[in-house]
Amino acid sequence: MDNMWEKIKKSLKEGASLSMEKIEEYTKLGKLKVEEMAAKRKIERNFVDIGERVFDLIEEGKGSAVADDLSIKKAFENITALREEIAELDRKMKEVSENAKKDRKFQDDEDEVSGI
Repeated sequence: MDNMWEKIKKSLKEGASLSMEKIEEYTKLGKLKVEEMAAKRKIERNFVDIGERVFDLIEEGKGSAVADDLSIKKAFENITALREEIAELDRKMKEVSENAKKDRKFQDDEDEVSGI
């Protein structure tokens, strides 16, 4: 009877541990996803700014000066930097997921060795 209770306790502890690991993984992924969405919103805002500026230049008859406009160049640089930031965030999200998978596989391998 004691052996059965020990197995139940051990299973509950392992389940709680796995739950905590999952919570940590999803928390990290969630934070990275929020950062990614914020960067995408900034990109959209820069696109809007470019569109407004291009419209103004064309309306003023300066359509040929679009590529040389400082506001457009700055927005272009911002978009390029934000896209790089998104790529880095994607890399981090993949890393978090891969590390979690490795940890689970390692734990599963340990369980098999210990006879669980």
